[in-house]
Formats: sequence, structure tokens, C-alpha cells
Amino acid sequence: MAQVPFAHKHTEVKLKSVFDYANFYTRALREKPNPTDPYRLHYLDAFAGTGEIPVAATDMPLLSEMIDASEIMVGSARRALSVQIPFSRYVFADAKKKNTRELSKLLNEFPHLRERIEITHSDANAVVQDFCANLTSKDRALVFLDPFGNQVKWQTLEVIARTGKIDLWYLFPAWLGVAREVKSNGLVLSDAEASIDQMFGPFNWRSEVVAAVPPAQSDMFGPDSPDLQKIATADGITRYMIKCMGTIFDKGVSQRWIPLGRNGRHYYSLLFACANRRESARTLALKVVDHIMTRK
Repeated sequence: MAQVPFAHKHTEVKLKSVFDYANFYTRALREKPNPTDPYRLHYLDAFAGTGEIPVAATDMPLLSEMIDASEIMVGSARRALSVQIPFSRYVFADAKKKNTRELSKLLNEFPHLRERIEITHSDANAVVQDFCANLTSKDRALVFLDPFGNQVKWQTLEVIARTGKIDLWYLFPAWLGVAREVKSNGLVLSDAEASIDQMFGPFNWRSEVVAAVPPAQSDMFGPDSPDLQKIATADGITRYMIKCMGTIFDKGVSQRWIPLGRNGRHYYSLLFACANRRESARTLALKVVDHIMTRK
């Protein structure tokens, strides 16, 4: 599948994509399954940050790449609370207590939604597990996973897929979290290996990042052992993650993605998956996502 061109203002592209879909989502489901007894619609942002966009940081080229990742996160909470047709419940979580303190200011900023807002200081994977466990047949949810790096565990994606009730946007760190962690000689940096294992679960991601190169010559004792070389690219790793997600979301995973990164670089891939098992629901969701991801 053809990729979407790189965007220069990647933060705005990412946030606009997710919340254009959020506006579609609440509008499409507000009277489902029937107008007199509609679904209760939930929104979960498991890496909610502070709710504010640090404008000054965007003009500081010497900042690290991880500061760039935090730029991508911020602003999502306020945008979620500003969708045209509100959700029934908002859950904003962050692992940093200072961020949740900042998020608490939203209670006064959006007083008409105050009773619908929950702010949680907790690990994102634990929050998702608890959130999914408490969804009932009358619930539907939109979940946004916007991590700093390799924090999202494969088991978390499995839990989301099993609900059959969640539409997911996932900012996957294809380059910063995976491809960048492999040296040209095929060596995977040891401090990243465990976190990549957690992201891919049972899947053999190593075969997607490293390949054996036949030795240039052999001697009287037989051929030399093959050398290893890096083959990992952000595009290739993204395709592989989409393939892996297809094993748990079935036909609900978009084959498109939005590559994101400062100055046109592909650091992250914005992915979408629909856990709903109804073909009509998945088809509609993927059609809307396809439009969002391919617009100019």
C-alpha cells in the first residue's frame, strides 16, 4: 500500500488526524444501536501529557529527539474535550504525577464535562488493562496510545483487540524505538532489545531488522560464517507491525499509516485498528481512516 507523504508540521498532522476521526466517531455512534438506548462512548488517552502544547520547544533545534516525542503527545486532552459531540466519559492517564496535576486544570476549563472526566496517575499498560476489563456490551471506546518510546506492550494490544469494542490510534515508534536501535553490523543495542521484545510479543522481529550476508570468500577449512547487516527501515518495521496486529485485529487494521517526524523524517508511524467484529462497522471505520490518511 502506498504511503502518505511526510508532513512538515507533524504534531498538527497527527493530532488533526486523530481528532477528525474522534468527531466522526461520536457523530456516527450517538444514536447506535438505537436512539432511545445508545452506546456509552468512552475516550482513553493513556499517555495524556499535560494538555498543553509547548510552543517554544518547536523552535529549538538543539532539543533531543525525545523532546520531539513529547511535542507529539501534548494537546490531545484538550482536543478530546472539544469534539463537537462529547464522549460520555473521558479517561486521561499519565505516569508522571506532575502531568496529572496539570491535567486536573481541565476540570475547571471544561466545567460542563467535569463529571465525565477521570484523571489517573498510572502506567499506561495497566490503565488500558483496567479500562478494557470494565467495558460492557453497552460500551464503545476510542483509545489513543501516544507513547514516548517503546512503552506499549504487545499484551496491551491483545487486550484491546479482544474487547471487540475499541477503535485504536497508536503512535508506533518505528524508527526511534526499533530501526535506530540496530547498528549497521546487525547488532541490536542491548538496552533496547527487551523493550522491543515487549512491543512485538511472540513475533520474530529480529528477522525484520537483520539479515545474513554470505561471506565474500572461503578457505581450505570451509566457508566463513556469514556476516550480519542491518536491513531495518522505518517503513519495513511499520509494515511488519501492521502484519502482526492483523493476527489479533483480523481485517480491522488499516494497511495505511502516517509517517511522522521532524523535518520530514520518519520517526513514528501513526497506525489505526478497529476491534469491532462487525464487518460493516470495520468497513466504515477503515473507509474514514483511509480518507484521513490520504488527504493532501
